[in-house]
Amino acid sequence: MSKQVDKLITAVEGEWKFDKQVSESFDSHIRKSVPCYDSLQKMVCDISEWFINDNSFIYDLGSATGETLSNLYQKHSNKKNIEFIGIEQSKSMVELAKTKHSEKNIKFIESDLIKMKSFDNADFIVSVYTLQFLSVKNRYSVIKKIYESLNYGGAFIFTEKVKANSSLSEDMYNQLHWDFKNQQGLTDEMILQKARSLRGVLTSLTINENMQMLKKTGFTMIETFFKWNNFAGILAVKSLEKRNRLLKFF
Repeated sequence: MSKQVDKLITAVEGEWKFDKQVSESFDSHIRKSVPCYDSLQKMVCDISEWFINDNSFIYDLGSATGETLSNLYQKHSNKKNIEFIGIEQSKSMVELAKTKHSEKNIKFIESDLIKMKSFDNADFIVSVYTLQFLSVKNRYSVIKKIYESLNYGGAFIFTEKVKANSSLSEDMYNQLHWDFKNQQGLTDEMILQKARSLRGVLTSLTINENMQMLKKTGFTMIETFFKWNNFAGILAVKSLEKRNRLLKFF
């Protein structure tokens, strides 16, 4: 049975979906659900200055309504010949993003990240609270493609809901997260139903587990740039040093 998780959103236990109903209320709902969301968007844009230049290709994996790409576009509007590409599996999200963004160099593609072969010629790849909806196996596969697609010196930046290293911290962080949602106007019943709808849909890892996965795919320069209890942002750069070592063989 479908139950309320927000004023205009309902969901079934274990079946959270980014359908038309969620898409239309997404920008509002994510701010009620994710602490520091606007600050995090600004951090992503600020960090991007080190990686986006003329002729850069920028990808947003799980682009939703296109807000992140819009922010990046505004940040780098004076640069020449840059392309912004949003990849999103939800058809309703893609349709909504296209109505909100008509710029010629912003494109939205309806596609499953798991089925994408590569993200060609990428200098900057961002994924905001998306990879957590993939299984660990598929997440590794996608991150491997990200590493292989990035130009040397390019960056992958992603945000995740993460697990704590101890049961005490996990309990504290979860309750503080519920407090945050209450303060945004979500009721206890809505919060509980949202948690139930995410069962088997959202899989959180610890920061260390995320780090190990990044290292396994080839990244060596990895930093946590944001942390709020059980939410984190991680920056991984495709090292120029590794490229220089490879060039010695030619």
